[in-house]
Amino acid sequence: MNFYAGATFNYAGTLQLKGPNPGGAYGVNGDQPDYSQWTVTANLFDPTGDTLIGSLAVTNNSTPTLPSTNGNFQLTATAAQTALWPVGKAQLVLKVSTDIGTVLYADPIWFRIKPIPMGPRIS
Repeated sequence: MNFYAGATFNYAGTLQLKGPNPGGAYGVNGDQPDYSQWTVTANLFDPTGDTLIGSLAVTNNSTPTLPSTNGNFQLTATAAQTALWPVGKAQLVLKVSTDIGTVLYADPIWFRIKPIPMGPRIS
């Protein structure tokens, strides 16, 4: 996936436990935990995972009474923030803290940060 430095970063996704018996009584199928009680942090790292490029704001959009929203999280960063991101390959790492304090990490989401292309100018 490509992302242009200096553009607003806005991504929404859904957490879901994998396996034959994920556990829980929430979500559309009634087999997921109540993600409204979970916390997610999102950090952007260089390809080595050693250098932190930036942190993204995370909003938990899960509402227990609306099963279709269970596990929905939104990640955002302003254009001013992303303008500081270096061009090149990067990995987005999500850290998940459950309601009972268990800490989990999702597989990194890889993407390439590119400079915004210069288009025609309006005079």
